[in-house]
Amino acid sequence: MNETHKTRSRKWASPVNLLILLVFIFVAGMVALGSHLFMERSIVKTVEEQDEHLFPRLSDESDDVAGILIERGQDRLELVRRNDGRRDDTQWGLANWDGYPVDEEKVAGLIDDLAALRGVETSTDQISAANIPDLRDRNTATEVTVRDNEGAVVAGLIIGDTVATPGGAEINRTFVQPRGAERAWLSAREIRVPVDHTAWISPIILDIAPDRIAVAKLRDTDGNRLEIERQENIEQPFKPTNQPEGTRVSEPWLLTRVAAALEKLQIVEARKADDTPLPTDSDTLEAEFKTLDGLRVKLAMAHQGDATWAEIEAQADDASTAKPEADSINARTAGWHFRLPDFVTKDLTANPEATVRETDRAPEPAQR
Repeated sequence: MNETHKTRSRKWASPVNLLILLVFIFVAGMVALGSHLFMERSIVKTVEEQDEHLFPRLSDESDDVAGILIERGQDRLELVRRNDGRRDDTQWGLANWDGYPVDEEKVAGLIDDLAALRGVETSTDQISAANIPDLRDRNTATEVTVRDNEGAVVAGLIIGDTVATPGGAEINRTFVQPRGAERAWLSAREIRVPVDHTAWISPIILDIAPDRIAVAKLRDTDGNRLEIERQENIEQPFKPTNQPEGTRVSEPWLLTRVAAALEKLQIVEARKADDTPLPTDSDTLEAEFKTLDGLRVKLAMAHQGDATWAEIEAQADDASTAKPEADSINARTAGWHFRLPDFVTKDLTANPEATVRETDRAPEPAQR
């Protein structure tokens, strides 16, 4: 009996039967996938056929857009064109940051999304209790106003919650309320408009990895100085330059952190350098870095109020391979001051006695 059972089991597990099983599973999966895609396309088609164009004027006049105001609670962000309002010869900037350049593709994408925005009007009772205050409460909803070259409003709306479309399709829709409309609309596609300034720019102003650093020099307003240089030591890649006798590095990792201060350095804010100049040299902190390939980057920093602002300049010899990088850095930083995160400022403050090295007590002479 056992032999018969084993024989049947071997027959069932034969390569032919296994192949048939795999083919069946594959066909069933393809049918399920096709059904899902068909359902999703059907819903998309229904959305496109039933939803109304919310801002038809914007789709016709998108090239004339000259300003976009975004507000949420106490936060306010304004994107402006810095020329005559034509896309082909202007630069978008942040009005709140003296016109600091933003990512052009992000602004163009927002204009295109608003211009193509479609939706279906929904009655108040169709909006859940969680969504009603989201549209009416200016502390949580996002209000967007789009203006043309003459200052006229081309489109205005309040953006609320995003919800999943009923029916299981992977389509998110957002509750919006066009300016002047009494009811909310459910957009055909999800739309989000950030009010965070750094979401519209390239926040990383410098990106120099610590393994490129050859020398770093720091000076604070009290005249304290710290200079470090690379050494051939994997565990402790940096050491203080001209380290006095009888001293030792108390925390070697602090030196590595100094060398890493320019890696993916992000700014918090930007402003025109001419409008608020930095103090004189004696009242500024200085940090200078030199890379192995000859790039030199200097930061002059000053505490103003509760913020630290920095002026950034790069240099390299004309024959150096780092010259293109220096030119690229200066193209981004020339004429601007940048507010740096507090933790970065701490890493760039020279305080050798307290944080970097400590003096070992000299051994007492032997008694005779």
